[in-house]
This record gives sequence, C-alpha cells and structure tokens, in this order.
Amino acid sequence: MSLYRARSKCPICSQEEEVWFQNGKIEPLDIVECPKCSQLYEPENFISAFLELRQNSTVSSNHAVMTT
Repeated sequence: MSLYRARSKCPICSQEEEVWFQNGKIEPLDIVECPKCSQLYEPENFISAFLELRQNSTVSSNHAVMTT
C-alpha cells in the first residue's frame, strides 16, 4: 500500500490544499473545492509537493506553538 500526503494548488487562486494520495488516486474524493475561491478542481492534476508522513507540519496546522 502506497499512501502519501500531498499539496495541491488551486488552478485559479493558487491556494494550497492538503490531500491524500493512495495507489495513484486522490482519496477519499477526486474533486476538491477551494476554500478561498470555491473553484472545483481535480487535485491530482495540480500536485505541487509530496509530504513525508512523519512530518508534523501540514497546510491546515501550519502555526507557531508556544511552549513554556
């Protein structure tokens, strides 16, 4: 089983969206709606980067964490 995290960019506004890429297909849906401009697109055609599964930084959780 080959499972990857990937970033896909909206073809209209270039907003990045994180998707799961498994066995050559985007899972669970093959069409994504951009949260910024509401464009529907197929993310597999606009993959901008593959991410390591062990990396703890994602597009949706990319913020600074303060520790004491």
